[in-house]
Amino acid sequence: MASIFKTDAGTYRVKVSIPINGKYKQKTKSGFKNKTEARAWATQIEAKKLDDDEQNYSDELLVDYFKRWVSIYKTDTAPATLYQYGTTERVIKKYLPTMRLADFDRSDFQKFVNDYGSNHSKETVSKRRVHIAQSLKDAYAEGMIKRDPTIRVKTVGLDGKDSDMKFLELDEMKKLENYAYDRYLENDAFLAMIISIHTGLRFGEVAALRQSDIDYQNKELSVTKSIDMYGNERKPKTKNSIRKIKIDDTLLDTLKLIETEDDDYMVKSNAQRVTWYIHSATKELGIKNVTFHALRHSHASYLISRGVAIQYVSERLGHADVSITQQVYSHLLKSLRDQEEDKTISLLNEL
Repeated sequence: MASIFKTDAGTYRVKVSIPINGKYKQKTKSGFKNKTEARAWATQIEAKKLDDDEQNYSDELLVDYFKRWVSIYKTDTAPATLYQYGTTERVIKKYLPTMRLADFDRSDFQKFVNDYGSNHSKETVSKRRVHIAQSLKDAYAEGMIKRDPTIRVKTVGLDGKDSDMKFLELDEMKKLENYAYDRYLENDAFLAMIISIHTGLRFGEVAALRQSDIDYQNKELSVTKSIDMYGNERKPKTKNSIRKIKIDDTLLDTLKLIETEDDDYMVKSNAQRVTWYIHSATKELGIKNVTFHALRHSHASYLISRGVAIQYVSERLGHADVSITQQVYSHLLKSLRDQEEDKTISLLNEL
């Protein structure tokens, strides 16, 4: 973009900002007799930059550009999220191994989404589409490609698991909880299950808990950190994830019995080990086979089904926005809405 100024000498100076390798650099020239001459020079410089970009990037593969883009713009990304970008890179390499950045257009993008969506869930396809679109929008903004190929590309894919497969019903949750209570003192994988059932914490948040995070007097639990997929302690997922939540007497009494050395972590098992024990327990109990994250959903679903305000459930879960909670638990909210409608009609009929 060009900026034109009139100098004290009565001539014109023009400043042009042009993107070079992801960074903006400026070119300035003075001495133009009028704005028309200054603008003509700026247009020439910008056009030359576009021509140079086309030459520089004409042979760059889409996968190579995406990898470079991640290394430039995602340096402060959490390891788990960075892993997802790595997955997207591998997907591009598999499905579009010879596609050049300069050639990739909207139809190519939609064909890729259609192809990838033929055997992947919509949720998974959406992640890959969003990652690629982010990088392409930057390429377009930097003049590396002439058109934005992300416009109106639709996500397609297989339906995910049924909503009722993502959480345990109350009787199932009680069975698993009782099973875990019989074993948690000898195996901390079951302690992790109990904590999640009673709090809705993510596994990383459970794994980062220490005794110092428990306020027994005020019956509160502080979430201030999380363990990532590589076993490193980090800040929680979002600023909303840093929170204090009230906990019940049953869980408080359970946590009092957990002895740790030098305020070490209360749960030392990793996610894979805990997941194995969940699968083993659900199979033995004859209940729905779920993941650890489903215990978080079970906690929230139980509260919502009992009429707890969605705003409070959202805060308790540490969601960045209540709309996320509404989207995840839309099936339950609709059920409650239907109940309220029936109740309303019944009351009106009594008038």
